[in-house]
Amino acid sequence: MMRLRLPKKIARLGAGVALGILITLPAAAERIRVAVPSLPPSWGNPYMADGTPSSYMWMSMFDGLTRLSSEGEIIPALATSWEHFEPLRWRFTLRQDTRFSNGEPFNAEAVAATLRWLKSPEGRITVIGTRVKNFAKIEVENEHSIIITTTEPDSTLEKRMTAVPIVAPRAWATLGPNEFGRQPAGTGSFAISEWNEQTRRALLKANAYSWRKPKVDELEFIELAETASRVQALISGDADLAKSGVDEMDLLTARGIKSVIHPSMQVMAIAFRTERPEQNAPLKDKRVRQALNYAVNKQQLADILLRGYAKPAGQPASTTTYGYDPDVHPYPYDPAKARALLAEAGYPNGFAMTMEVVIDTLPADAQIFQAMAYDLRQVGVKATVRATPFPTFLRNYLSNIWTSDAFGLSWSAAPFNDAIRPMENFSCLKRNPFYCDKDMVPLLKAASEKPEPERSEILKKLAQEFHDRAPSLYLIEQVDFMAHRPELSNVRLANRVPEYDVITVDRSQRK
Repeated sequence: MMRLRLPKKIARLGAGVALGILITLPAAAERIRVAVPSLPPSWGNPYMADGTPSSYMWMSMFDGLTRLSSEGEIIPALATSWEHFEPLRWRFTLRQDTRFSNGEPFNAEAVAATLRWLKSPEGRITVIGTRVKNFAKIEVENEHSIIITTTEPDSTLEKRMTAVPIVAPRAWATLGPNEFGRQPAGTGSFAISEWNEQTRRALLKANAYSWRKPKVDELEFIELAETASRVQALISGDADLAKSGVDEMDLLTARGIKSVIHPSMQVMAIAFRTERPEQNAPLKDKRVRQALNYAVNKQQLADILLRGYAKPAGQPASTTTYGYDPDVHPYPYDPAKARALLAEAGYPNGFAMTMEVVIDTLPADAQIFQAMAYDLRQVGVKATVRATPFPTFLRNYLSNIWTSDAFGLSWSAAPFNDAIRPMENFSCLKRNPFYCDKDMVPLLKAASEKPEPERSEILKKLAQEFHDRAPSLYLIEQVDFMAHRPELSNVRLANRVPEYDVITVDRSQRK
């Protein structure tokens, strides 16, 4: 038996006093281990990507002025209130009860520093820099109020600010973007404690300054690229919470693991590249793009591969996203019509095409891509699907330097659950666009500028236009599956990511 040796001086004080000393020893830190497909390529620099998988970690470390609730509504974050008091001007009233994790004060100057950097030449080329491209002026009204003036009316600014993480200004200015990625400082529930590039792990500790203090002491993120590896980690007890999939639900349930299923605010799709030098590329013809949509049995994908949790899709928004139009229906499965359209476009024998996709980021994605390619082959389209690492995909997406004809890209309304976000990505408004219909730009701009109810009607028109012009092969409305051990309670998703600060742990429930 191992004995605890006390210094002689303490031992002489007597057993009662010694016991008092022993019971004041600090308790072991309570840690939640989270298995994710990958850690952020830019580590703690939150401006180089948008959405999952990077947001699994970043949303525990950073906040925007607003955020998305688990019900999909815009709610306060670093801003407690906001008002659109003039056509081009917004006022955000800021939270007064927080600091950055390195102790820097959070105030209007900090917000202004972030926004001004994102507007700089260096900031504008980042993914998040596009969120502030229409900012004309950023004014510090007082310590806890900031005014943003836009170049044109923007009726969705409070929504867009969910996607702009605010960073500690002195740390950012001193370290620069790359080194800040190693020593990040935000206002989130947790702050980085240790990176381990060899084991692909990141340890975060509770941020004592945060306005949303967590119920546990630590978060550990573990990179496990394959779903099977994450599932095994849950079953063995090496992970507490993990991104999972529909195929694993029965196994997980049998082992006492619980599942959380939530709409993902995105339409799974294959994006068509039409902005390319080849004049005779088949995908430049709308009839070809429509044919590919008729060729795939989307109902079967939803019913069989996703067990009915998903729905066939045919427009930029899912049913839970603002801007969804119930009168715009998915393309029906009609191989005969697909062949007729291909023949009309000059491809009676079909053609060959390549697609780049990232695997294991959406439920059953590998099987969905395989089934899709099979259906396309039945109408003569020889589709080759190539798996691409996420960092490579991200680089290609930002610069439009694809070597393929198409690529996997969801119409994702995250992080603010509004259809205008994916619509802009599939348009001339995207930096280095892969698809561009110039005559749609005025309508897209109006959808951001006009107030309600006019804006709602514009989004309906856009939903129909994007359906008819078919810039993508629409597949299904995706869902998010997260699984967790029974020791965890209050596990819910907001903006596709667990709300880590509300999760509690009871290790007595361990099986």
